Amino acid sequence: MFRVRGRVMPRVSTVMLASSMLVGGSLAFAGAAAADDGQGGANVAVLGDIVHGGTVDILNASGHVVEQPTGGTIQLKLKDATLETYCIDIHNPTRGGTEYNETDWDHSVLSGKKEQLGKIRWILQHAYPVVDPATLGGKAGVTLNDDTAAAATQAAIWHFSDGVDAHPQNKAADKVTQWLEAQADQNGGVEEPLPSLQLNPDSVSGNSGEKVGPITVSTSADKVALDLDAAAKAAGVTLVNESGQAATSAVNGDKLFFDVPANAPKGQGAVTASTTTQIEVGRVFGPVDKKSQTLILAGSSSVPVSASATGAWAPKAHQGPIPAVTFEKDCTAGGVQVTATNSGDEDFTFTLNGETHTVQPGKSETVLVKVAEDQQYDIKIEGPAGYGPWETTGVLDCKTATTAGGTTGGTTTGGATPSASPSVAPSASPSTGTTTGGATGTAGTTTGGGLAETGSSSATPVIAGIAAALVVIGGGVVFFLRKRRSTPSA
Repeated sequence: MFRVRGRVMPRVSTVMLASSMLVGGSLAFAGAAAADDGQGGANVAVLGDIVHGGTVDILNASGHVVEQPTGGTIQLKLKDATLETYCIDIHNPTRGGTEYNETDWDHSVLSGKKEQLGKIRWILQHAYPVVDPATLGGKAGVTLNDDTAAAATQAAIWHFSDGVDAHPQNKAADKVTQWLEAQADQNGGVEEPLPSLQLNPDSVSGNSGEKVGPITVSTSADKVALDLDAAAKAAGVTLVNESGQAATSAVNGDKLFFDVPANAPKGQGAVTASTTTQIEVGRVFGPVDKKSQTLILAGSSSVPVSASATGAWAPKAHQGPIPAVTFEKDCTAGGVQVTATNSGDEDFTFTLNGETHTVQPGKSETVLVKVAEDQQYDIKIEGPAGYGPWETTGVLDCKTATTAGGTTGGTTTGGATPSASPSVAPSASPSTGTTTGGATGTAGTTTGGGLAETGSSSATPVIAGIAAALVVIGGGVVFFLRKRRSTPSA
């Protein structure tokens, strides 16, 4: 999902997992302005400790152990809520300070492997933490605790996300991993979970005296509240649904329009949708501003989210373009699709990558900006006076990382110390039968208060660093969970 910066907030449909943060053009948390200027500040969601987990052996084709990462649930701490995630990109490290957004499967590292994502989603729906350790262990006739249940679940996920032969060192957990893999192979589907909240497109244009839109609401919530900004209200604009009735709330699939008075002068405004909801299990969170490990949601508490979209209008007698611009990451094409539309009566001309493009009245044009895998991008379109600019920044992260020769540089085996505290994960209970080293064949696994490593990297652990008073620097990752589009997370 794309977040757009600038006066015109593009597709504001990204999820913001901070209860006081609003992401411009995307799904955001309550509190309007912080994310639109690209500054995180206090309005962040921070990736903390591995809450529960244990050591996982990664075997090569000969059955020899080549890696021993820690696998388990990774916590995202919000101001008033908590999320739990798993890794779906084992060979990528998670880097402290990385911004993340909630993204669609088509925009993720597994964009070309939706069948695998469907199997992973089945695992998430039938494994830890959705299913308690006792019930999950009973499926394979073994006894689990929170740590071994989490390790079993992560190992099964890595099997499908990264194609590795993953086995928890705990023998009971390994039996559950094998059961999960077999069941997911038989029962996994390809149905993608709904986004927590999106408005699509997040930028529309039209003439005064018309209904400008449509903007489609996509949400996993039962209902969302709607509101127009001051500029739209001052112009006498109202928000209506497909039937032309005033809209103060909407449900998934509803289409919205800016109903612009015939005498409204040239202008633009925004609609904001907001609600409190649980993000659905199986939603992916990808990096926004740098190469980093991709995560998938395992469980969440209710979080406040919002999304915005902009509309531009001018009288039919107005001479000039009435533009709208949206951005969308395209993993298949290998870049970002920039779509410009023009509802005016004169050409809309803009420059992109040093080339001039002209959109005729009543037409639209889509231009692909090629971006290399893991490359950062910053795309900005200037508009005529009174409109725009539209901008999106991000990193193209469409493939899981691989390593030379099929192995990684190795990881520490005993340095990962999952937390056993139930306070950081509402669904988890304290671990029992713990030890002080890497997970072994007992029912317990490593516990402690330190930050954790998961996945694998020769240089940077997936989660590494030190705890600070207000933020977790190394073991934490700053998350802007928002969709980056122009007016569009990512």
